[in-house]
Amino acid sequence: MDIKTTRLENGVVVATESLPNIRSASLGVYLDIGSRDEVPKTNGLAHLFEHMVFKGTPKHGALEIVKCFEATGGQINAYTSKEQTCFYAKVVDTEVNSGLSMLLEMVLESTFDKAELEKEKDVIIEEIKGGNDNPEDYIYDLFSQAFFDEHSLGYPIAGDEKTVRGLTREHLLDHQRKAAATLPVFVTAVGRVSHEDVVAIARKAFGLGKIPARKASGTGGRAGSARSALAAAEAMVRKAAPRPGAKHNPRHLIQKRPVQQVTALLGGPGYAWAHPNRYALLLLNTILGDGMSSKLFQSVREALGLVYTIYSSPDFMINAGVYAIGFATEPKDMGKAVKEINKQLGLLKKHGLTRDEMDFAKANLRGSILLGLESSNTRMANLSRQMMYGEKGESIDKILHRLDQVSSADVKLAIKDIFRAERWASAAIIPKKTNLSLGRMLDF
Repeated sequence: MDIKTTRLENGVVVATESLPNIRSASLGVYLDIGSRDEVPKTNGLAHLFEHMVFKGTPKHGALEIVKCFEATGGQINAYTSKEQTCFYAKVVDTEVNSGLSMLLEMVLESTFDKAELEKEKDVIIEEIKGGNDNPEDYIYDLFSQAFFDEHSLGYPIAGDEKTVRGLTREHLLDHQRKAAATLPVFVTAVGRVSHEDVVAIARKAFGLGKIPARKASGTGGRAGSARSALAAAEAMVRKAAPRPGAKHNPRHLIQKRPVQQVTALLGGPGYAWAHPNRYALLLLNTILGDGMSSKLFQSVREALGLVYTIYSSPDFMINAGVYAIGFATEPKDMGKAVKEINKQLGLLKKHGLTRDEMDFAKANLRGSILLGLESSNTRMANLSRQMMYGEKGESIDKILHRLDQVSSADVKLAIKDIFRAERWASAAIIPKKTNLSLGRMLDF
């Protein structure tokens, strides 16, 4: 892995990984802000900002922005999560400099035309309504409310119609000013890229002129040249928003709709990203509910035929984590499905994972990591996530070593920490004529 990182004197982090044998590159501009960092009145601002940066800058209109990427077969997209906003693209190697320049121009120079803003609010409200109409989408918002209660982690990422209508151009400009000056920002590029060129483009976008950047440090730990005391002080301005953990007050929410199936999501506190037992939970999840060979899929679907899809997943965040199980079934089969889930969790609490299961889970995750190396998009996303969560571009060998070091005792600790029915919340969307109490069904 040829990973290089540079922290500019304004605190922006630039990270690249050179893959000289491919003819493309994946580019990303990550802002360390999401719906978790909002207040009720501005809920949905990060998501609106994500949409509006595509609408034009003083130099380029909306169509020109898209054509900058698509004219040579490239792609551009963006997403907002609870903790980050990301703008990313994949381009051929000859378009790296122009593509990255455009991404940064969008984020830092968009004009947020008032007429376009009002139209895009309508688009987002249609997006919200579409998500709300789909139980498989809306169940995540309902579960977040059940799990996090009034904490900002329980806010819907896109906001709601009222909050979106209340957002203004000044809100967007303030958000943009923060991205330029105070928000932690990470610029990443993976593929046939030059670290020096990427650094130069980022410097120009942030108005840093032609002052030489500090020497990059690679994965081998080579130290870069020292920055001045003034530059170090300026870099400290970009501090991540305080993100305290949520007080846990699990609830069990039911919403009745004109649907035929019950769509359910249930889960409890998991591990935060920095938790030392994170890899053990990943191994546990592989065996319990990640894939067609998992215990939940083989028992609830294959053996009993109660569901079409069932899965489990961990969500690692800053000072917070969730472990959840999701599925959909006929109302008459709900009790049987939850009973089987209780059974599988109870067996894990009693026996843990066997040696064969541990070996299978490690081989599965190892393979997934290695297969992901073939995608520059995956490598770019992983590199960016490491930068944002402070892991500084860990090598694949180090990640695989961490995985190999997980013991059966570590997994047993994860089972003890996570599988506590009294701490689990639940959400279910059910047919109008159905009555059930999912919370009372949890018994493991």
